[in-house]
Amino acid sequence: MATVTTRPPSQPDPRGSVPPTPATTDAPVKPDSAASRSFIEPERRHGMICEAAYFLSESRGFCPGRELDDWLAAESAIDRALTSGEPADRCGGGEPGGALP
Repeated sequence: MATVTTRPPSQPDPRGSVPPTPATTDAPVKPDSAASRSFIEPERRHGMICEAAYFLSESRGFCPGRELDDWLAAESAIDRALTSGEPADRCGGGEPGGALP
């Protein structure tokens, strides 16, 4: 059986952890300009993927059975476009170098 010992909150941590300093905890976090440009709301990203998957399915004539493939290809294309800074209307489809209509 394991023994658990507790220490009073006023006693320092015996493992030697360093307490946070005001310089590291109180400073406001300012996103760098590249990170702030590449951030997109999850709902907007989801909508972009939905639209891209629709166009991929449309290009196949809406044949059933490849919905997941369309979604994954659209997700990959949108994520690639967002991380590269490529305009969303020019992101690639399921094929390398392909573009969505």
